[in-house]
Amino acid sequence: MARLRNRQAGFTLIEMMFVVAIIAVLAAITIPLFTENSRQGKAKAEISAFFGELAVREEQYKVDRGTYLAAAACPAAASSTLQSMTGCVVSGQAWGPNVSALPAGQRLNVQLPTVEGFCSYLIVSGTGTGTNNPVAGFTFTSPAGPWFYIVATCDMDGSATTNAVYFASSVDPTIQATNEGF
Repeated sequence: MARLRNRQAGFTLIEMMFVVAIIAVLAAITIPLFTENSRQGKAKAEISAFFGELAVREEQYKVDRGTYLAAAACPAAASSTLQSMTGCVVSGQAWGPNVSALPAGQRLNVQLPTVEGFCSYLIVSGTGTGTNNPVAGFTFTSPAGPWFYIVATCDMDGSATTNAVYFASSVDPTIQATNEGF
């Protein structure tokens, strides 16, 4: 009678440690990439919506008044957590509603794409040539007539030292970005 050998099925400790090490390496690579892509996605979605709305309102303002309207940064600073954008559209603010009590031509009547955001938006306008590359890292040359550009500063990673900055203008509505993912 042939003797049956007892074989134990399973994995050795070394095999298990090897698998755990591979999983740890893959996680170390993919988690930061996922986090960065997630931040970029959130910023791009917000930026696209706000840049679109602000550009449309600026163009309507130009049709009505022949020039573009500059607006101070709103909110005043970027935040790594969602902050309310409703203070930007109150009466008395450049983004606010056109109401009869205000002098004509001082409001954009912005309709917020979302009531909360991470970024701060600045609108600069002018009426002639002379402004070239006003924000480091972006390409812009002002035309002979009225123009505007929008700069969004976003602190998507919670680090106040490096922020993502986005730029678009009446000359080129393509959204340019620096430090994207921060």
